[in-house]
Amino acid sequence: EPAAAAFAAERRDQGQLARMQLAIQIMERETLATAEGKSADRDFHHALLEATRNEAMESLASGIAAAVLWTTTFKQREHALPRDPVPDHIRVFEAIRNQRPGAARRAMADLIRLGLEDTKRSMST
Repeated sequence: EPAAAAFAAERRDQGQLARMQLAIQIMERETLATAEGKSADRDFHHALLEATRNEAMESLASGIAAAVLWTTTFKQREHALPRDPVPDHIRVFEAIRNQRPGAARRAMADLIRLGLEDTKRSMST
């Protein structure tokens, strides 16, 4: 997804930006502890992949959606999320909105790295 975020920063349109922004607003309001928040998280990633305008990357949407759903659910199986990932999504969105491919790539890499760290922490509790 870091490469997809970079492509999205170069190729996105206003509709895709609006969908990503709405998804973030829903995640902020509903949190990722709810079905609505988890659905918004998937919508964010789907809009991002669509914004790449690259069929191969867009085809990853269902796999990424499944990974997002199951890792988020796994991390919350016994406790609340150890960290709020919404600010990480906002950083990705802002880089894409501002057409900064390098920043988008780094922000997405950070989002994934932090999510992996959260998952590892959840495994040890």
